[in-house]
Amino acid sequence: MRIMNIIKLAKKLNLSITTVSRALGGYSDVSEATRKRVMDFAKKHNYNPNPYASNLASHKSNAVGFVIPLYGLNNNTLNQIAYFKFVAGMSSKINQDNILFYMLFANSAKEEMDSYKKLVEVNKVKNIIIHNVQTDDKRIEYLNSKKINFVAWGRSRKINYSWVDLDNELATELIVDYLYSKGQKLFAFINVSEKYNFAHLRKKGFQKALKKYQIKFDKSLYRTTSLEDPSFSKEITIDLLRNNPELNCIICSTEYSSVGAIQACAELNKQIGEDISIITFDGPVVESLTNPKLTAISHPLEELGTNAINILLGSKKKKLSSNYLVKPHIIERGSVKSLI
Repeated sequence: MRIMNIIKLAKKLNLSITTVSRALGGYSDVSEATRKRVMDFAKKHNYNPNPYASNLASHKSNAVGFVIPLYGLNNNTLNQIAYFKFVAGMSSKINQDNILFYMLFANSAKEEMDSYKKLVEVNKVKNIIIHNVQTDDKRIEYLNSKKINFVAWGRSRKINYSWVDLDNELATELIVDYLYSKGQKLFAFINVSEKYNFAHLRKKGFQKALKKYQIKFDKSLYRTTSLEDPSFSKEITIDLLRNNPELNCIICSTEYSSVGAIQACAELNKQIGEDISIITFDGPVVESLTNPKLTAISHPLEELGTNAINILLGSKKKKLSSNYLVKPHIIERGSVKSLI
């Protein structure tokens, strides 16, 4: 069986390749009659557009770019699972619309920035999704300067772009509400570096909730770690528990800090759910690998990915102010003891 390609399709229709490509792409500068003629003919001959050929023919990239960092917060291989769950949420749209998907990997901050430049300047990618957004993010400045269509997984302090995100402020407020309902009034908080805006927002929600219950924010019980390595949060947890014998509850801002907290409790012979309570943010590690199971705040990554790609490839009019905020909820797994 002979395979129909866009060149043969254009020749049989006596149209230019550009016209056929734009008709298949639904561009408004192609008349409805021409578009219908092209679509009907393509369907009759079982034409399935090759995204590479379509991009070349129309001189416009329909590709989507995504960079996965393998350093810093994401130096642990298991932590990178979150990105693939997010990408899984985008896969239906990508496959359905024959979209090219460039996924690059970076081993340092410089390499990560270079990867975005490669996507834009070498691969001519016009649509990009960024993540791990910092409070002041150079990637956003760069993409805006190049007039690139992008959606952020997360928010910076200056939000003048489309984004999807977990409601991080509400998440930590819900955690404090939940703990307070259990009679817990003294808790430590292990966060990651506040240069990441999600960490800044989680701290902000935490402080807001403390104020609501007239609980003083104790700086000595608030710690941060710059790397997502359980060994760091393990040492932080040991230090917190040894220096604060009255402490009976720990909030972990990420699942890897909760892994470190579990290790610390094992070393100190503290039973989670009895001697010490732990609550964390959910994810593939907490869901499947931690022992004991930990009560957590939900974070539906695939849902975020689905909405990110829909916003990214939606119409320009709708996209200008588009965003999607996932509402979190608590998943109980028995790691928080009731004191009332």
